[in-house]
Amino acid sequence: MENNKHLIALDLDGTLLNDNKEITLTTKNYLNKLEKDGNLIVICSGRAPRSIIEYYDFLNITSPIISYNGALAFDPRNDNFKTISYKIDTSFTKKLYKEVINKEVISILAEDDNHIYCDKEDDFLFAFFKKDKMAVIDKKFDKNMIKSTYIFVMKMKDESDETKNSLLNKFKEIDKENKYKLRFWRDCPYCEIHYKNVSKANTLEELRKIESIKRDNVFVFGDADNDIEMLSNYNHSYLMKNGNPKIKQYAKNVTEFDNNNDGVIKELEKYFKN
Repeated sequence: MENNKHLIALDLDGTLLNDNKEITLTTKNYLNKLEKDGNLIVICSGRAPRSIIEYYDFLNITSPIISYNGALAFDPRNDNFKTISYKIDTSFTKKLYKEVINKEVISILAEDDNHIYCDKEDDFLFAFFKKDKMAVIDKKFDKNMIKSTYIFVMKMKDESDETKNSLLNKFKEIDKENKYKLRFWRDCPYCEIHYKNVSKANTLEELRKIESIKRDNVFVFGDADNDIEMLSNYNHSYLMKNGNPKIKQYAKNVTEFDNNNDGVIKELEKYFKN
């Protein structure tokens, strides 16, 4: 039987975090209040778990976490929660790697539970996929990667349409079973592979059913292309004011304030009226 509590799903970068990568005390205190009232506060991020935990601990919440854009959901405070996990088949990524490395792509980063595989150090990516407690293997991916991975991020040689189209064509040629999608990141030369049926939205829906929460009691907030499915899937969906204007069509609402001005909680305050 469904209950009356709410599920509030929050992206991190560009949404819950301000431009200094911080969560304000105002936001923390309000989310704590909502959780004490019986609601579920769920971080939904493309980051690795170890890059989410610091914010999760700061918020002092007790809900499951959705990481890697839906590829892994777990509960740091509940060992009885059944982990939700999806990994990308290495046979596919190794084939793609051989075709694109040193052509359209200059380096990759992938990781499983214990290893980061990368061609070279990348400070930008390591901000989201921290090296803490992970073995970093910085040799040829196709020779050293054994286990399937949660992510497979490629750094392109440039952001030109020519490079993107060439990469996409090779990707489609190798993905003969049409199992995967290629997502380009906004305003930077990176893209990533994910299963077609794996997204923040799909994993969030699994969690909603586990928690027996009504669909109309789900609130989602995001700002970027990896939030599209989540923004499309629920009636209470909010694109951040600072979010990508090209995906505005997928959200039901746009926040009145941006991520630097507690945009998330100001919308929640309107609904909960406290």
